[in-house]
Formats: sequence, structure tokens, C-alpha cells
Amino acid sequence: MLKRLQAELSTEAGAPDPRQRQYTTAVLLAVAAATLLGWTFDITGPAILGGLTTVFVLITSEGHSLRADLRMFARFAPALTLVMAVGPLLGRTPVLAGTLVTLVVFGTGMLPALGERYRTFGQTFAAATLVSTTTGIGTDQPVTALAFWAVLGALFALLLRVLLGLGDPTRTIRVTVAQTLTTPGPGVVANAAAAWRTDGRVNWLGQVLAGAARFRAAREVLLAQVQQASGPEAEWLRRTAARGDEIATELATAVRSRVCTGLNRLARGRPEELSGSEQHEIPEAVRGINEGLDRVRAAVLERDTSAATAATSGGRRQQALGAVRAHLSLRSALFRHALRCALAVAAGMAVVLLLRTPAASTLLLGLYVVLQPAARDSMNGALERTGGAVLGVVLLSILIVLVPYAVLLVPLTIAAMLLRVQLLRGDYRLLLAALIGITLLDRVNESERQSLVDSTIGFAANTAIGAAIALAVGFVSYLVLPSSLGPDVHGTIRSTVWSLSELLRSVRAAGRGAEVRAGLRSAHVLALRRTQDLLGLPAMLDGSETVDQRTEHGTNNAAVALDALRQDLATLAFRPDSERALAAPALRAVDELLGGNTTARIPDVTGSQAPATELLAGSLLENGLHARSAIDETFGYDEPWKSYTVSFVRPERLRIR
Repeated sequence: MLKRLQAELSTEAGAPDPRQRQYTTAVLLAVAAATLLGWTFDITGPAILGGLTTVFVLITSEGHSLRADLRMFARFAPALTLVMAVGPLLGRTPVLAGTLVTLVVFGTGMLPALGERYRTFGQTFAAATLVSTTTGIGTDQPVTALAFWAVLGALFALLLRVLLGLGDPTRTIRVTVAQTLTTPGPGVVANAAAAWRTDGRVNWLGQVLAGAARFRAAREVLLAQVQQASGPEAEWLRRTAARGDEIATELATAVRSRVCTGLNRLARGRPEELSGSEQHEIPEAVRGINEGLDRVRAAVLERDTSAATAATSGGRRQQALGAVRAHLSLRSALFRHALRCALAVAAGMAVVLLLRTPAASTLLLGLYVVLQPAARDSMNGALERTGGAVLGVVLLSILIVLVPYAVLLVPLTIAAMLLRVQLLRGDYRLLLAALIGITLLDRVNESERQSLVDSTIGFAANTAIGAAIALAVGFVSYLVLPSSLGPDVHGTIRSTVWSLSELLRSVRAAGRGAEVRAGLRSAHVLALRRTQDLLGLPAMLDGSETVDQRTEHGTNNAAVALDALRQDLATLAFRPDSERALAAPALRAVDELLGGNTTARIPDVTGSQAPATELLAGSLLENGLHARSAIDETFGYDEPWKSYTVSFVRPERLRIR
């Protein structure tokens, strides 16, 4: 445990990390001071809300470069601060509070359609609304105290984020970009490119992404050729791919560093030379790997900090409008799930009004921890979460009864949350579980008129009631809302591929100058809805007895790859016309791959002037290859795509229809 703590407070090289140590020290001192003030002046409720405000703001506005995170802070922090300050006051008017909570749960349930950061904000804002409005924490305090502590919590979150990023503001984005050289699988480049665009499109990082996308696409083709070959040739190709990975890992270290004055021998090497190429003909895929790595080397050494070409105006607005059109329909699994959560919360609020007991403060949080993490049209795992929520409350209740001054666990829990913000951002169930624990500890401490045993039994019973409401509404909704209890794996994948093909051809037609704006919007709406439905399918297959593990694995990979492909296409549609032609060969190649054409040819993507578009072209190729592989794995074809004849050709040799 001590070694792990030392590693977290140190840099990659093992030296002490002053930023992490300053962050940890500031958190511990602030929590201790807030605890002392809360007990001294009897303002524990506002102090708890202030600490949770800090947690919520950090979850939504931390994780990228300092500049991008400050922009997210300005966008998300005011709403979180307002709901934490006003929420306890709304608890005095239950009907208004119930209406607000229901609307917030529905609205935030739709935000995943706008992207990962909005999904994180939506989930966090819903949790903040439930805690501030329905738990009773701080309801006996004046509005000035609530507002003061909420604002103080938001400002402390800003201070913590500045402490982490002031010495090296771009460290996070460099780490994110470097992961594209070391982390295999679909969607990695798409996520890194989205972070890069948010951070201001620094040119040298864009060049690294373009080179990494080229390297990854060529690497996938080389691995495909390994499956085709046999004997010494296959072993040499496999060894060459491994050497390429070693070089990419070394270059990733250079990308992560603040300054690079030179590259070592391994980072300058060629994979075919390191694996011995005297008796082998160099495949085109290996040349593609070298071109991608050369691009990364040049970018790392030159480090051009100017901004790359921006997207055409109106692109983000059009994508947002497309997301709204795609999901404001009962045909959307995301819409059905948001409606399901809103109905369950409305039913839970009605029960809370009928019970009129402080022990009901954990009811809605227990309901939400069961229902909200369910993936779209799936209730798989709901029973396990029900048992976990109730059992957790029972065990914590026993701890409160047996341990004196158990309320001290509240500041300790908040401190742990502040030190594990990344973990909370990635696991929503853990965040809700921590909030249930804090609510239970605070409410039991306030219930002095009842015995501890009676109070804890009441909280456990109400948590079970909330979980039961979630299960009832969740399962009954399948009989009311138009959804499918039995997942159709092959049909869902086919419809997703068809919708992406339509979007791809619309983008190609727009690149040739055709007026297809209306058709492009419609194709994007359909593709967005289909990929979101496919992303929810793996959760429905989890633990299913009718689907084997290979199909489940292939479906998950196909969902991630096709969604990443959809993101690339949607972004490419709004690049400048002068650059869009760079990706035309890649579009045709991916179109052929999705159609299962056994003569699909994978084109080279050359250039060094438009990294934003070039990385999209490379990412298109890689995600298309991943999607084709996953689709064939899911359908169980005896002759998978790896037996196709694929090779790299120059763009000028292709004639785009």
C-alpha cells in the first residue's frame, strides 16, 4: 500500500512529483479545516455540500490540458454550484423539487448523445441534483450559508486543477496523444483527436496523431498478413510488428516529455532492420508503418506550436442538432432509457412524499444506483446492484451502531473522493455508492431522537424500497415502451453497417461538390441512432445463455469500431473542402471493407500540411479494419477478412467514383 502511494506521488522516472504532493496536501488541509469549522459553528450540512461541490466540479472539468479544463470549468461549474446551493431550499417545496429532479434526470440522460464529456457532466449533474434536493442535507441552513459553501467548493476545485496543471499545462493532452502509439484497439485515435481539438489543435500534436493513425492502420494490415502467411515468413512478419510496437513505445515516451532534444537509437530504428530483413521482401504495410513513425519523429523534434486548420463554421452546431433529431424519438434506445429513469425517479419522489420520514433520504439514490447505470435497453446487473446497494447500507448501518463517532467517516470519504477523482469519473456506480454512504452517515447523526438501531433499519428499508421501485419500473417499461427483450445481434450490426455506408457515401458525394446537405443530415441522424443502439447491445448480451463468448466479444469490438468510424465521418463532413479530398481514397477503401469486398484496397494517406484531416483518414482506415474483423468474428465466418487481398497504394492511383 505504501509503495502504491509513493508511486502515485512520483513521476514516471520515479522522482517526487511536486504537483501531486501539493494537490494531496491541499486536499487534506482543506478537509480538516472544513470539518473543524463545521463542528465549531454547527454548519456541517453546508460544509458537506461544499466538499461535494468540489468533487462534482473536478469530475466534470478535469482530465485534459489546463486550457481545455478551464474552458470546461467555465461551462459546467456554474450549473453545478447553483444546484448545490439552491437544491436544499427546493426540498421545502416537495412538488417543485420532484418536478425539477424528474426533468433533470430525463435531460441529463439524453446528454451522452453529445459526446463523452457531456455524458460525464450529465451523470454528475443528476447525482448533484439528487443529493442536494432529496437527501435533506443542509435544509435547515440559510441560503447565504449554502451559497457561500457551494461557491467556496467550486473555487477550491479550480485551485486544485490549477495546482495540477500550472507547472506543465499541456501534460495531460501529451499523455492522451502518446497513448495512440501504445494502446491498441478501435476508438483510441478518435478519442485522442477529440481531446486534441478541444485543446486548441496544436500543430505538432496533430502531426503525431496523423502519424500514429497511419502507423496503426498499417500495423493492422501487417497483422492480417501474419494470419495469411505461414512458417518462417509469418514468424518474421510477427517479429517485425513487435519491433514496430517497441519503437512506437519509445516514441510515446518522447511525446509525453515536455522537451525533446533528440531520439535514442531504438526510437530512430526501423522495424524490418531490427527483425532482420536480408532474406525477406519488405511488404507495403511495413513501409506504411515506417511512414507513420517518420511523421511522429519529425513532429516530436520540431514541435510546431501553431494551431492547425479549424473546422468549417457551423459543424458543431449541425452535429448537436443531428444528435437531438436522432434521439428525441421512442425509436432511440437512449431516449427510452432516459424516459425509464425519469419515470422511476418520479415514482420514487411520490413515495418519499407519502413516507415523510428522514429515513427516506437514501431512497432515490438507491433507486438511481440500480437503474441509471443500466445500458440503454438492458436491465442486466440490476438485481446484483440491488443486492449490493441494500447490503452496503446494512453493513454501514452496523458500523454506525458499533463504532462511536462514525460520522467522522464523512470527511474521510470526501477526502478519498477528491484523491480518486479519475476513478469516480470512470465508475458512476462507485460515485453513487459514496454519496449513499455520506447521506446515511449524516442523516443518522442528525436523527438524535431515535435510537441508532431504529434509524439504520429505516434507512436500509427505504433503500430497499427505492431499489424495488427501480426494478419494477425498469422491467414494466419493457412492456410499455417499444423495445426488444431479445437482442438481435446480426440484425443490429447489419442495420448499423448499412446506416454508416449511407453516411460514408453522403460524405464522399459532398466531397465531390454534390448538393447533399439534407441527405447528409438524415444519414448522420440514422447512423448516430444505430451506433448508439449497437453500443448498448453488449450489456444486453452480458451473461446471456443464448450467445457464446466469441459473439459477445465480437459485438463489443464491432460497436466500438463502428461508433468511432461514425465519429470520424461526422467530423470529416465539416472539414474544409480543400482538405476533404485527402480522405477520399480512405473513404472508398472503408466503403469496400464494410461491404465485404474481397478485393478491397487500402490506400496510403500522404501529406504534412493538414494533420486534422489526415489523422481522420488514417483513423478511418484503422477503424474500418477493426470493424470488418469484429463483424466477421461475430458472424462466425469461416474465411474472415484477414484472408482478403489488402495492400497499400498511392492516392493518385485511385479513381474515386
